[in-house]
Amino acid sequence: MQSQIAEQLLSMLGQGGSAEGSISGEAISQAILNLEKALTEQPAIQAELEDEDAEIEQVSLGARAAPLKEMLRHAHKIDSYVMWRPE
Repeated sequence: MQSQIAEQLLSMLGQGGSAEGSISGEAISQAILNLEKALTEQPAIQAELEDEDAEIEQVSLGARAAPLKEMLRHAHKIDSYVMWRPE
């Protein structure tokens, strides 16, 4: 995920300001709620992603957040955690 998008999603989770971190337990539930609320409050902003052929594909922030929401829900369901760090 592009770092700018990742930072934006982490901020929406309530975990902004940290390049690496983790979240577990009830904090996951709150993060999911924060993310969903932030996404509904966002105007229909489209993120641009250039492919190798220089064509521009429009990808909504909601679509980019979908795998993150699924990962958080799964971690919460199995009482686990989610970690992140830059590569």
